[in-house]
Amino acid sequence: MFRCLILLVVFLSSGCGYVTKGSIYAGRKIIIQPVLNKIDVTSVNRETSGYVSFPILIENKLTNEVVNRFRVDGQLKVVSDDPEALKLFCTVDDYSKDTLRYEEASDGEVKEQRLTLHANIKLVAPDGEVLIERAITGEADYFLSGAGLKSEASAQADLVVDTARRVSEAVLEEW
Repeated sequence: MFRCLILLVVFLSSGCGYVTKGSIYAGRKIIIQPVLNKIDVTSVNRETSGYVSFPILIENKLTNEVVNRFRVDGQLKVVSDDPEALKLFCTVDDYSKDTLRYEEASDGEVKEQRLTLHANIKLVAPDGEVLIERAITGEADYFLSGAGLKSEASAQADLVVDTARRVSEAVLEEW
Protein backbone atom coordinates (compact mmCIF):
# COMPACT_ATOMS: atom_id res chain seq x y z
CA MET A 1 0.00 0.00 0.00
CA PHE A 2 2.84 2.35 0.91
CA ARG A 3 4.51 1.69 -2.46
CA CYS A 4 1.29 2.54 -4.29
CA LEU A 5 1.02 5.79 -2.36
CA ILE A 6 4.61 6.76 -3.18
CA LEU A 7 4.11 5.82 -6.82
CA LEU A 8 0.93 7.90 -6.95
CA VAL A 9 2.68 10.95 -5.43
CA VAL A 10 5.59 10.66 -7.89
CA PHE A 11 3.21 10.26 -10.80
CA LEU A 12 1.05 13.24 -9.82
CA SER A 13 4.01 15.53 -9.09
CA SER A 14 5.68 14.91 -12.42
CA GLY A 15 4.40 16.54 -15.57
CA CYS A 16 5.31 18.03 -18.89
CA GLY A 17 5.38 21.62 -17.65
CA TYR A 18 2.71 22.88 -20.07
CA VAL A 19 1.12 26.07 -18.77
CA THR A 20 -1.53 28.10 -20.58
CA LYS A 21 -1.10 31.08 -18.29
CA GLY A 22 1.96 33.24 -18.52
CA SER A 23 3.48 35.50 -21.07
CA ILE A 24 6.92 36.75 -21.92
CA TYR A 25 5.41 40.24 -21.60
CA ALA A 26 3.76 39.68 -18.21
CA GLY A 27 3.92 42.64 -15.87
CA ARG A 28 4.50 45.17 -18.63
CA LYS A 29 2.22 47.91 -19.88
CA ILE A 30 0.50 48.07 -23.25
CA ILE A 31 -1.07 50.85 -25.29
CA ILE A 32 -3.83 49.58 -27.55
CA GLN A 33 -4.20 51.88 -30.53
CA PRO A 34 -7.72 52.26 -32.00
CA VAL A 35 -8.41 49.60 -34.62
CA LEU A 36 -8.33 50.92 -38.19
CA ASN A 37 -10.88 49.77 -40.75
CA LYS A 38 -9.36 49.28 -44.20
CA ILE A 39 -12.45 47.70 -45.81
CA ASP A 40 -13.53 49.45 -49.00
CA VAL A 41 -17.32 49.55 -48.68
CA THR A 42 -17.70 51.36 -52.01
CA SER A 43 -16.12 48.63 -54.14
CA VAL A 44 -18.10 46.81 -56.83
CA ASN A 45 -17.85 43.56 -54.82
CA ARG A 46 -19.63 45.21 -51.88
CA GLU A 47 -22.43 46.63 -54.07
CA THR A 48 -23.31 43.16 -55.39
CA SER A 49 -22.56 41.13 -52.26
CA GLY A 50 -26.12 40.99 -50.93
CA TYR A 51 -25.20 41.86 -47.34
CA VAL A 52 -28.24 42.38 -45.15
CA SER A 53 -26.27 44.46 -42.70
CA PHE A 54 -22.67 45.54 -42.80
CA PRO A 55 -21.02 45.76 -39.35
CA ILE A 56 -21.06 49.51 -38.77
CA LEU A 57 -18.25 50.74 -36.53
CA ILE A 58 -16.85 47.23 -36.20
CA GLU A 59 -13.41 48.73 -35.60
CA ASN A 60 -14.67 50.58 -32.49
CA LYS A 61 -16.37 47.48 -31.15
CA LEU A 62 -13.20 45.46 -31.75
CA THR A 63 -11.03 48.08 -30.01
CA ASN A 64 -13.30 48.03 -26.96
CA GLU A 65 -13.38 44.23 -26.83
CA VAL A 66 -9.57 43.93 -27.18
CA VAL A 67 -9.07 46.43 -24.34
CA ASN A 68 -11.59 44.48 -22.26
CA ARG A 69 -9.78 41.19 -22.95
CA PHE A 70 -6.43 42.59 -21.80
CA ARG A 71 -7.98 44.12 -18.68
CA VAL A 72 -9.69 40.87 -17.71
CA ASP A 73 -6.51 38.84 -18.30
CA GLY A 74 -4.36 41.22 -16.25
CA GLN A 75 -0.95 40.11 -17.56
CA LEU A 76 -0.46 43.41 -19.37
CA LYS A 77 -1.71 46.67 -17.88
CA VAL A 78 -3.61 48.76 -20.45
CA VAL A 79 -2.47 52.39 -20.34
CA SER A 80 -3.16 55.39 -22.55
CA ASP A 81 0.30 56.95 -22.50
CA ASP A 82 3.63 55.54 -21.34
CA PRO A 83 6.94 55.74 -23.23
CA GLU A 84 7.96 52.32 -21.88
CA ALA A 85 4.75 50.55 -22.91
CA LEU A 86 4.33 48.07 -25.73
CA LYS A 87 2.07 49.30 -28.54
CA LEU A 88 -0.54 47.12 -30.24
CA PHE A 89 -1.75 48.14 -33.70
CA CYS A 90 -4.65 46.37 -35.40
CA THR A 91 -6.30 46.81 -38.78
CA VAL A 92 -9.49 45.22 -40.07
CA ASP A 93 -8.82 44.18 -43.66
CA ASP A 94 -11.88 42.22 -44.74
CA TYR A 95 -15.31 41.05 -43.67
CA SER A 96 -17.15 38.25 -45.40
CA LYS A 97 -20.36 36.29 -45.08
CA ASP A 98 -20.38 32.78 -46.51
CA THR A 99 -23.12 30.20 -46.80
CA LEU A 100 -22.37 26.91 -45.06
CA ARG A 101 -25.63 25.00 -45.46
CA TYR A 102 -28.88 25.17 -47.42
CA GLU A 103 -32.31 23.91 -46.39
CA GLU A 104 -32.87 20.41 -47.74
CA ALA A 105 -36.59 20.80 -48.38
CA SER A 106 -36.51 24.17 -50.17
CA ASP A 107 -34.87 25.55 -53.27
CA GLY A 108 -31.71 27.38 -52.29
CA GLU A 109 -32.90 28.79 -48.97
CA VAL A 110 -29.90 29.42 -46.72
CA LYS A 111 -29.89 27.59 -43.37
CA GLU A 112 -26.44 28.39 -41.90
CA GLN A 113 -23.89 31.12 -42.55
CA ARG A 114 -20.41 32.04 -41.35
CA LEU A 115 -19.14 35.56 -40.74
CA THR A 116 -15.39 36.05 -41.05
CA LEU A 117 -13.30 39.05 -40.00
CA HIS A 118 -9.72 39.31 -41.26
CA ALA A 119 -7.38 41.55 -39.28
CA ASN A 120 -3.66 42.17 -38.93
CA ILE A 121 -1.91 42.92 -35.67
CA LYS A 122 1.48 44.36 -34.90
CA LEU A 123 3.03 44.53 -31.42
CA VAL A 124 5.84 47.05 -31.17
CA ALA A 125 8.37 47.42 -28.35
CA PRO A 126 9.18 50.87 -26.91
CA ASP A 127 12.42 50.93 -28.94
CA GLY A 128 10.45 50.39 -32.19
CA GLU A 129 11.29 46.71 -32.63
CA VAL A 130 8.39 44.72 -34.09
CA LEU A 131 7.76 41.83 -31.68
CA ILE A 132 4.73 40.27 -33.36
CA GLU A 133 3.21 40.81 -36.78
CA ARG A 134 0.54 38.41 -37.88
CA ALA A 135 -2.82 37.95 -39.57
CA ILE A 136 -5.80 37.08 -37.36
CA THR A 137 -9.09 35.60 -38.53
CA GLY A 138 -12.20 35.61 -36.37
CA GLU A 139 -15.28 33.57 -37.20
CA ALA A 140 -18.88 33.21 -36.07
CA ASP A 141 -21.42 30.72 -37.41
CA TYR A 142 -25.15 31.19 -37.11
CA PHE A 143 -28.39 29.55 -38.21
CA LEU A 144 -31.12 31.48 -40.01
CA SER A 145 -33.75 28.92 -39.06
CA GLY A 146 -34.32 26.02 -36.70
CA ALA A 147 -33.29 25.45 -33.10
CA GLY A 148 -30.05 27.46 -33.28
CA LEU A 149 -31.71 30.53 -34.79
CA LYS A 150 -29.62 33.68 -34.29
CA SER A 151 -29.76 37.13 -35.84
CA GLU A 152 -26.95 38.45 -37.99
CA ALA A 153 -26.39 41.31 -35.52
CA SER A 154 -25.93 38.79 -32.70
CA ALA A 155 -23.51 36.80 -34.86
CA GLN A 156 -21.56 40.01 -35.57
CA ALA A 157 -21.20 40.56 -31.81
CA ASP A 158 -19.91 36.98 -31.47
CA LEU A 159 -17.52 37.67 -34.35
CA VAL A 160 -16.03 40.68 -32.55
CA VAL A 161 -15.61 38.66 -29.35
CA ASP A 162 -13.92 35.79 -31.22
CA THR A 163 -11.56 38.13 -33.08
CA ALA A 164 -10.61 39.97 -29.87
CA ARG A 165 -9.96 36.64 -28.17
CA ARG A 166 -7.64 35.61 -30.99
CA VAL A 167 -5.82 38.96 -30.85
CA SER A 168 -5.21 38.68 -27.11
CA GLU A 169 -4.11 35.05 -27.45
CA ALA A 170 -1.64 35.98 -30.21
CA VAL A 171 -0.02 38.53 -27.90
CA LEU A 172 -0.25 36.76 -24.55
CA GLU A 173 0.38 33.16 -25.56
CA GLU A 174 3.36 33.74 -27.81
CA TRP A 175 5.45 30.58 -28.04
